[in-house]
Amino acid sequence: MASFNTVSDVVNAAIKIQGVCNAAKDFQLRIGIHLGEVVFENEDVFGDGVNIASRIQALAPPGGIWISESVHNNVSNKNDIVTEFVKVENLKNVKDPIRIYQVKVEGVEAPKPAIISPKKSGSTGSKTLKYKKPVLLSIGAVLILASCYFIYNSFQQTTKENIPSKVEQQIDKSIAVLPFADMSAGKDQEYFSDGLSEELLNLLAKIPELKVIGRTSSFSFKGKNEDLRTIAQKLGVNHLLEGSVRKDGNTIRVTAQLIKATDGSHLWSETYDRDLKGIFKLQDEIAQAVVKQLKLKLLEVPSVKISGTGNIEAYNLMLQGNYFFDKLDKDNIATAVEFYHKALALDSTDARAWAALANAYARQGWQKYENKTERYRKARHAAHKAIAIDKNLSSGHAEIGDVKMYHDMDWKGAEEAYNVAIQLDPGNAALLNSLGNLYLILGQHSKAIELSGKAITLDPLRPLVYLFHGTNLMYANKLKESEQAFKKALELNPQFQRMHMYLGSIYLMQGKNELALNEMQQENMEVFRNFGLALAYHALGRKKEADEALKNFTEKFQYEWNYLLAELYAFRGEKDKAFISLENAYNKKDGWLTFLKGDPLLKNLEGDPRHIAFLKKMNLPAD
Repeated sequence: MASFNTVSDVVNAAIKIQGVCNAAKDFQLRIGIHLGEVVFENEDVFGDGVNIASRIQALAPPGGIWISESVHNNVSNKNDIVTEFVKVENLKNVKDPIRIYQVKVEGVEAPKPAIISPKKSGSTGSKTLKYKKPVLLSIGAVLILASCYFIYNSFQQTTKENIPSKVEQQIDKSIAVLPFADMSAGKDQEYFSDGLSEELLNLLAKIPELKVIGRTSSFSFKGKNEDLRTIAQKLGVNHLLEGSVRKDGNTIRVTAQLIKATDGSHLWSETYDRDLKGIFKLQDEIAQAVVKQLKLKLLEVPSVKISGTGNIEAYNLMLQGNYFFDKLDKDNIATAVEFYHKALALDSTDARAWAALANAYARQGWQKYENKTERYRKARHAAHKAIAIDKNLSSGHAEIGDVKMYHDMDWKGAEEAYNVAIQLDPGNAALLNSLGNLYLILGQHSKAIELSGKAITLDPLRPLVYLFHGTNLMYANKLKESEQAFKKALELNPQFQRMHMYLGSIYLMQGKNELALNEMQQENMEVFRNFGLALAYHALGRKKEADEALKNFTEKFQYEWNYLLAELYAFRGEKDKAFISLENAYNKKDGWLTFLKGDPLLKNLEGDPRHIAFLKKMNLPAD
């Protein structure tokens, strides 16, 4: 027996061992590999994992590598490992039949699958096999232990320097929930597997002492065949939770596994077969298993505690709505709204569906996809419905905060709502950003920067958190740091709308006008490209082009984007027109007015009595 960092490591080791032995002709091994739970006791190791591996090894033909289905599922997507199904076998002392696969070795003639009866071990009854001085995954038999160990050590030595210290061995309480794979026959249940992953993430994020990476960063690896240790390093965590979902009608099979990121080893894995009605209880079970493995000392493990009737069809519709909402464009958000309405038609007492609907309405208003005032009115109504049903639903309070901040300009009310939401969900990066935005509005830059910095640690691969952080730094006049944050956002998403405009604005503030123009020309959202070009041409002294860009912007966007028009006039030194546009923005409750205090593009207005009066009208401090 030997120990390995990952499942693919053990299979690759077996391939190399068989390559050497088969080439020698006179030294043939049978290798069986299984992934399962083992128990260490003094210098012994035993358990079902040992038993199954030994039984599979005994069935394998000389020169062959046979593996269980649990191993096959972990390596089937590896380009350098080719497997082939052999048979289903009932193994001694194993309750359920085991699906067995053969690993094909390149350059070595693969033995034909042969049925070889396992030799009796001398143990009888239900006693589990035990071996002396073993190390995790079982390969080969006791008779070839020394040979296997010698060959393996020839290409992977373990030295004392590689043994972690006691400090390193302490369990670091950080985790990322990777998107569970959709293993359904039709591959049409992605919304469900994504939804389950997000539900688990949100559940774990409620644990104050556990660092949980946000959805956007965790889901950025979806569909990518990247090494788990690399993923963990990029996300800054010591543990990963991954798995798969197979949904067939009202039955589901969920496989979940908790992985130690430093070496890729499995701390825990489990397969659950459930009726769909048990989905909420299943989420609790998986979360409790993770908490147990990470040795978190909690008085109570957070529970899903679903409001409403528990109508599974309504839950399914809500997950489909979430799937479309995450695409964020106008048509998909409209589709999400339809799904939320369908879910609420089946169960009007589901608080989470109301909160999701509020979020979709607010997004439609903020992006000006629909009439802003009407959408925010609907968002407010839906958010109040959510917290009336469940006062402990953080997303409901968060939506109240968004409406109060971006529409009502009720700063105190927004702060109260966000603080309640964060108390209920302390590990939510989006909530930290929202409160940080509020502090930016109030001119409390150090608080804003601290919160957006924390949000980055919780969602390090989400471009939006770098936009927020860069904006906070820009308002604090930390231009170089702001530039780096904006560049990071573009690195993560080169198509990120308005990002080139923001980076171009930073260049303008640094006097790098040619670089600014280059960025503005690359902006992919028309309103921000026209806006940015008008700024850059003016800074470069190219009056004719600047006037033409301003005219284009005014003709297309002056009615919906009053605040941006005010920034343009202020940057050009046309104060009277700038204040007229600010008044128009105020009357229309333009959400962009929240950026007024300390806005670098409005610097020419500072000190003007009208500017001070405007800050007062918005309940913002003048100093």
